[in-house]
Amino acid sequence: MYHRRPPALSRSTFVLALATLIGACDLPRDAGGTLNRVRHGTMRVGVVTNPPWANDSGAAASGVEAQLAKELATRLDAKVTWVRRPEAEMLLALHERELELVIGGLTSSVPWQKEVAFTRSYYTDTIEVGAPPGSVPPGALAGRSVAVERGSAVAAELRTQGATPLPVDDVTKATGLVAAPTWRLARMGWSTGGVVLQQEQHVLAAPPGENAWLVEIERLLREHKSEIPTLLRANR
Repeated sequence: MYHRRPPALSRSTFVLALATLIGACDLPRDAGGTLNRVRHGTMRVGVVTNPPWANDSGAAASGVEAQLAKELATRLDAKVTWVRRPEAEMLLALHERELELVIGGLTSSVPWQKEVAFTRSYYTDTIEVGAPPGSVPPGALAGRSVAVERGSAVAAELRTQGATPLPVDDVTKATGLVAAPTWRLARMGWSTGGVVLQQEQHVLAAPPGENAWLVEIERLLREHKSEIPTLLRANR
């Protein structure tokens, strides 16, 4: 039986069909249009005061993550509005898309993964035991006394290592062994390479479902990843 061949598509029809297909595959997308709204507009940033990650400086905010937020706004020709509330309230506002970003030393252990979107970890904060300049950090802590920031959960880890935690308000004034993040030990001039007590994965928080916006944030974080240790040592 003879079958007629369907007519060939004209060039203009083919180009239109291809453009439609490409447009349909334009991923990732924002459920609420965050990226398009921020571009040439306003970026509302929630600030959890937690130096050196973020600090409330009055009209503006300072700190490592505040610098990153300002850079993001500059790229998008956006104005930054800094918002201060308790952490839980800001993450709830983020869930409701009343904010575009929350900063302040958040880690992947924050129990809000189902309510907001976290970036991939952009920095691993390593907490270890350092020794005064000219000394070598011990390879074991049993029987040793170690200064630790008052209220820090690291004190419990020191006990499991057989050490005696010495809670202090300011570890920079300690004279012996200190348990602190490696960037802080470096800023103090303390020797590092001692016992690692804890590692925390630092993230930024964004509204849920805003995939294009999240990709834009993560692109910035990737580009500045190598600078984070230097920024941490420079910010107070």
